[in-house]
Amino acid sequence: MKRAMAWTAAIWLAACSGGGNGGDAGLDADGAHPTDDNGNACGTQQCLSSEICVNASVCVSKPDTAAQGCVEVQENVYQCTEAADLSCHNVAPCTADIDCPQDAAGKPLRCRGGFCAVPLPDATPATVTYRGCVDAFGINQNTVGTRLAVYSGSQDPTKASSLDVEVVEDREHCSSYGSFSIADVPTNTPLIVKSYDPNGGFVTTYKYNVVLWADLAVDEGGGNFVFDARTKVQDPRTGSEIELLPWRGYAISQATYNVILLTLGISRLPTGHGAVAGTIRDCRYRPVKGARCGFVQAPDQIAYFNNAENPRPDKAQKSTNNNGLYAGIDLPAGDHRLSCVAQDGQGQLVPLGEIRFKVFGDGITIVNLDWAPGLP
Repeated sequence: MKRAMAWTAAIWLAACSGGGNGGDAGLDADGAHPTDDNGNACGTQQCLSSEICVNASVCVSKPDTAAQGCVEVQENVYQCTEAADLSCHNVAPCTADIDCPQDAAGKPLRCRGGFCAVPLPDATPATVTYRGCVDAFGINQNTVGTRLAVYSGSQDPTKASSLDVEVVEDREHCSSYGSFSIADVPTNTPLIVKSYDPNGGFVTTYKYNVVLWADLAVDEGGGNFVFDARTKVQDPRTGSEIELLPWRGYAISQATYNVILLTLGISRLPTGHGAVAGTIRDCRYRPVKGARCGFVQAPDQIAYFNNAENPRPDKAQKSTNNNGLYAGIDLPAGDHRLSCVAQDGQGQLVPLGEIRFKVFGDGITIVNLDWAPGLP
């Protein structure tokens, strides 16, 4: 895939810099933003000279090394030996589908909000039986007995859902032992997947940016289509067989969350505040090392993780590690926007999308980035 290029690159990735030739008057009282107004504006923000402005709205710290794509060599431990495949993303903002690259099947990606995104697959099947593991962050976490619920992107995931099941035991396929199966889940539409524990042992997580693409479903016979995130399928976008790991359920125990907060020097979050976390993957669904993220409303801390079997935040880590993990800790409940950026092998800064999501008090929102979904 050849990445789309355009003369408007300077608009998309505005180097929010007044340094050197800009004559900045220094920083304001909190040491966070330039005090003058010499072109550093990025939506409602003012970017630092070390940041870029993505889509005229989000300041992101510039990655200083080329991103790598990583593979799992043992459970939760990754090794990086190749450049990240960023070919499904565009350096410059697209204005029409013609500005976007093609996928491996020869279908042009769609231009949506300046980003090149997945073209809409065939309309059938309209619904599937959605199956998968509920993976727990950390080790020795058993998700059996928790619950998983699915919502459309417009529904309130704090309310009850008609698509709500108990997580049952599946030691054959699932490292955290828990799996789910839900019938009649719609395809080709944005979903929110909630994992929660009636007994309180796990933090409630709300997984955004989930789309069950119809062309990844498998007919088990008689028109019974299944989207099974425990398996591998042939993916028309990459032209290869992929694991459906990004579509699994996701759980974080309360004990693990407490350790993460304490590692960052936080005893507890303010009432009504939450967090966001996720994995950044390249166009072959491999975790990306070297990406950085930014928010319209900055969290108290942006954290990246070590490459241990039981990953923990590492304050010395300034970009995603081999596992591609990031987190934004301490955000108020409500609407938020996130962008992440990686550097390609030619030194170009590549936006990996802009995701809108909600934070829920005392919960964790999960936002993974890989192929941008070309949906309304």
